Amino acid sequence: MAESDTPPAGRVTGKGTSYHAVQQSRRGRYAVDYAVTAELAPPAQVVELDPLQQEGVAAVLDRHLAMVEGVSGPEESEIDVLDYRITVHPAGVSVLLALDAPSLQAAEEGAASVLDELIVETELLIGWSVAESAVRITEDEFNERLAAADDVDADDALQAAIEEALDSSGEPAMDAAHWKHRLTELAPRLRAFHTGVFGAEGEQAALAAGALVHAVRVVTDEIFYDELALAVNNATVADAVGLLVLEELPPCYDKRYDAFFARAFVLASAAVAVRLTEPVWTSPRSVAEALALRLMINEARVVLEAAELMAWDDSEPVFENFADAAFGGLEHHELYEIDVPLAGEAEPEVVERAAKLEAELHTQGLAFDQWFLPRGGAMNFHPYLDAP
Repeated sequence: MAESDTPPAGRVTGKGTSYHAVQQSRRGRYAVDYAVTAELAPPAQVVELDPLQQEGVAAVLDRHLAMVEGVSGPEESEIDVLDYRITVHPAGVSVLLALDAPSLQAAEEGAASVLDELIVETELLIGWSVAESAVRITEDEFNERLAAADDVDADDALQAAIEEALDSSGEPAMDAAHWKHRLTELAPRLRAFHTGVFGAEGEQAALAAGALVHAVRVVTDEIFYDELALAVNNATVADAVGLLVLEELPPCYDKRYDAFFARAFVLASAAVAVRLTEPVWTSPRSVAEALALRLMINEARVVLEAAELMAWDDSEPVFENFADAAFGGLEHHELYEIDVPLAGEAEPEVVERAAKLEAELHTQGLAFDQWFLPRGGAMNFHPYLDAP
């Protein structure tokens, strides 16, 4: 299996009762004066967020906050947004923002402004509001800590102080023990394979199996989210920003991934998910099914690394063994190696090269218009998947 050497960028992990997304400062080091906690309240008619709603709102917030670099503060001051953490609970969302701001008031107003603007501009958050915004750690508090310590590097100490504030915000994220219990419980639902398929034994194999079952739900939710985003904006993946999973498909066809495609892809991924839970495995019958399985494998590796149960490099051979048994020889990896767009406008020389590549892919059954057609000429497939 030709997986990437690094985890997919910008992915949310640790999905469940809380979300955790902390990113390295765009400056390379932390240079922040304040950590501000803001509470977001759901629409008035929502009494309590169910688990699916919790996952959805956290995914939306994470995707949009990842794109925020700063906001204008009082008297045209600039406030940089360097890091954030999102914690979801049934009553709403706690967001911790690490800010570089000129004053305490500016930090609190800046945090509220960032979130107010995000809510206004995000259709999926209509009715949400910022209930309160308060500073968690100030520059003075940090300086007091630094003055009390001997032989401490200021940059390292500041980074440690901010990370302490981030790690102590809101409700605690699920730790490794909780994730281990959760994934081990899910493992038996992967009925199509014996855990030996992962080339590992005991706990490691069970964790891999459980992570794959967990990944099915995550990827399904994310495709639904992306479909809505594409439909609302009448866009393709090439034009859209803030998508969760469809942008991980082969980029050569990103101008073909629209809302209609997303709906078809949901059905293809659902077929794979169902077969993973059946007693006998049926390998992917189409390119779309193979790509859906690839996304599930990637997500399983992401959650194992995020939960600190299996490092990314360690999970590679585990899921390579699984892929050898699961894909059934359906080659799709070379789609990721194509470095020219196979759809949309392009320069004449690019168009000529794209046409040649498209013809080669068609011969192999990998061209886009073949993605949803069952291999081997089978006719038993969902009518919606006929030439999406």
